[in-house]
Amino acid sequence: MQQNDFIKALGFESIIKDKRKMDKVLRLASFEPDFLYERKIDKKGRTYFDRYKYLGSGFGVSVQGYRHIKLNKEGQKIEKHVVMGWDVFAQGHRDNDVSHAFIDTDNEQAAFCFVEDDGSGNAFEFRVNNSLEMIDRYQAMPNYNAVEAFEANIPKVNAAMLLVFATILLPVVKNETAASFRAQQDAMQRELMDRARKGDIEAEENLYEIAKKREIDLRERLAHEDLLSVFEGYFLNLIEQSGIFSVLADILEVDQLTNEASDEKLYRLSVSVTGIKMTMYVNAEDVVGMPMEGMRIMGMGMLQGTVLVS
Repeated sequence: MQQNDFIKALGFESIIKDKRKMDKVLRLASFEPDFLYERKIDKKGRTYFDRYKYLGSGFGVSVQGYRHIKLNKEGQKIEKHVVMGWDVFAQGHRDNDVSHAFIDTDNEQAAFCFVEDDGSGNAFEFRVNNSLEMIDRYQAMPNYNAVEAFEANIPKVNAAMLLVFATILLPVVKNETAASFRAQQDAMQRELMDRARKGDIEAEENLYEIAKKREIDLRERLAHEDLLSVFEGYFLNLIEQSGIFSVLADILEVDQLTNEASDEKLYRLSVSVTGIKMTMYVNAEDVVGMPMEGMRIMGMGMLQGTVLVS
């Protein structure tokens, strides 16, 4: 799986193949950002930055680098911008209320956030876009107790998935009685999870019994039914600490967008996957079928986003 596979979801495939277009996009992000984060000036006169430029509704390109003052041949002061790296970003329709957050970095110093969605009780991870800001916050903390307190008080995140490919599927037929029963079961499970985290042994045993019974039920159904009729949705992490998931979700809303720099067409979908409300972006060329409200979408993508702190 290559980084360019995910970049294509936002309509950047033709841009990265054209140096002139790429340079223009990076200059726009560097000199005309829509929003940014900057560090304090360092001892060498450099101000490191993370700058973001929208190239469509809710998505765009970011550049990481630094700016500093230099003297030209005439002795005049001019500001130089040095771009050290770039990436893409995409925002979700809405923020997710979260708890039990934890942020870590991989061997390449990419930051990942692990959280639990308050609305569904389900956990997920995503690649952190505002990693420069997060690194500065962590470096300012005096001890591990301060780190724990900070993470415990992360209230919200905004994340969106960049799909490599997607297939549109018919929905699973549901009746009101079954839907109501499932909602009650989910609420009960969230309550048990809260109790288990607080050390309730009985709640832990109940959760184990529920998981065991569901596994048995699934095995029995899969012996006689089609996989996609058994699973209404799934959200499977394919590679640990990567943000890469295989998903099957219900489509709630569909928007057609255009990358303003490349004119490539893409879809932005508001979905519900295992109870988590999230947003997905996918290049129109990589979708089999027509995305519509009420249908399901199956695919693979990378979840990325922003940690929101006050």
